[in-house]
Amino acid sequence: MKRLRSALSLLIVFTVLMSFAGCGHTSRRSRRSDRDRDRDREETTETTEDLVCETDFGTYTIGYGWVEVEAQRNAPDNYTYCEAGNEDSRTPPNNLWVSHGTNYYAIDEGDDFCTAILQQVHGQAAQFGGTAQMTEYGTFGENEVYRFDLVCEDFTTIQWYVVGDYEYVMFSLAIYDEDEAEDDHCMDVAEEAVNSFEWNS
Repeated sequence: MKRLRSALSLLIVFTVLMSFAGCGHTSRRSRRSDRDRDRDREETTETTEDLVCETDFGTYTIGYGWVEVEAQRNAPDNYTYCEAGNEDSRTPPNNLWVSHGTNYYAIDEGDDFCTAILQQVHGQAAQFGGTAQMTEYGTFGENEVYRFDLVCEDFTTIQWYVVGDYEYVMFSLAIYDEDEAEDDHCMDVAEEAVNSFEWNS
């Protein structure tokens, strides 16, 4: 049990830190200016087609003109996405980190997995001056999914865990700029990715 808790603790620490590293980290108080955002958008060719992502662990769709941040790719298990034009931003854009991992739980032990994750995210959120809770669970398509919201002082992270048999895929949406969240459709992008996910056989 100690080994399991230690492994889960490391997973959560890594997840939160990767949300920062996905595209950098600064306080919401140091958001990009409107002028910087406008300049980035003017320099970017609008991407309108959905991005179908085929990985070793499964397939999912990234929409609304979002692109992969190739500099943050750590294949075959970790991928980061943000709105086109923000890949090289000096301040962290809202971004989605997709991560595959293994665990000690069979697919029918999702409740135990969820309990363990919830215990860990409470502690992690507290380290960043925030709180965490499980906000949703159920079946999406053919997948069992658990959602956790971490609301911290300088950012919000929403995590969806798609559970498999001794494995999971986590879709972690980091929101650094609430004002930009509606314009860049970050929640729609994340939910579409989760809902479209299909495991590789």
